[in-house]
Amino acid sequence: MEHAFDFKKCNAAALYAPNGAMKSSLAKTFQDIADRKKSSDRMFPNRPTKRSVLDENDTELDPECVLMIRPYDEDFGSNEKTSNLLVNAALRKEHQK
Repeated sequence: MEHAFDFKKCNAAALYAPNGAMKSSLAKTFQDIADRKKSSDRMFPNRPTKRSVLDENDTELDPECVLMIRPYDEDFGSNEKTSNLLVNAALRKEHQK
């Protein structure tokens, strides 16, 4: 996957997509960055992998700049406050339909 996110007008992004669109793999990649771990293929962990997540200056993303909120994290959890933090309620309802 290759995509450039523009954070000039916002500091966060929420991704909604159908099952199988690799949202969990993308989230795992960012969690690996935050944890300062090398990413690996979950299905074939012995395969060589390459990860490239760069900022606007073509510099590796700073792990201190990454906050991952897992959907079932006991500290953050999946609740109304988390939903309001992450996504516009009207868009969330539209997506759920």
